[in-house]
Amino acid sequence: MIGAPFYLMERVEGAVIRDRLPDGFEADPAARRGLGEELVDALAELHEVDWRSAGLEGFGKPAGYLERQVRRWKSQLALTEPLTRTIPELHAAGSWLESHLPPPVPPTIVHGDYKLDNVVFDPTPPARLRVILDWEMSTIGDPLADVGWMLSFWREPSDPAEPLMDAQTVTALPGFPTRDEMLARYGKSSGRDVSDMTFYFVLAVWKLAILLEGSFARHLAGVTDDPFFAYLEQSVPALAHRAASLIRS
Repeated sequence: MIGAPFYLMERVEGAVIRDRLPDGFEADPAARRGLGEELVDALAELHEVDWRSAGLEGFGKPAGYLERQVRRWKSQLALTEPLTRTIPELHAAGSWLESHLPPPVPPTIVHGDYKLDNVVFDPTPPARLRVILDWEMSTIGDPLADVGWMLSFWREPSDPAEPLMDAQTVTALPGFPTRDEMLARYGKSSGRDVSDMTFYFVLAVWKLAILLEGSFARHLAGVTDDPFFAYLEQSVPALAHRAASLIRS
């Protein structure tokens, strides 16, 4: 006994893809489409798991999931803002989210941080997703929140420059599917209506901005020496602007 909850993980060999591709995919742009398709298909498969039969009753509180998300992150912004600065577009996006909550949908397992660099792929083509990592934010709730989060990190060549995001993903390289293609594939695989994802995209970008503003607060307080956090002075307002732009689009 160690006196605290813990879990064991099986070691899985493979590649985590963030700012560079494994050599096999670097040399084969046509193979990159499979990385996006595997990512979508694994998420759709996760959302089909019967969480009640899997013994996950009580793992989360499905009712009011989105409302709690908005409330929780507004509270986080209120705690962080006195330590940093006021970003009006974060407040505008939060108010919009409060007044545009989608109707409830049948709940599923929600990973909470599902994106390209939280899965492991075989390092050589064809693309094969081997395992999903980082389950700390998982719960039971609205599956489209995972879809919005995943696609908020999926950059395309035509996107406006966003140095923070562009430096952390390879998906703007030739060969990767577009966000629209990813979304259509998820809709077809899951049977869910993905015709209006505005709320989920705004929620994802807004949450990320607030999360990173907390990191910027630690930078200003001098409690971290990671040079990455200095970039947040401009990057967080850029994310807030992206959230506001999604509302207007």
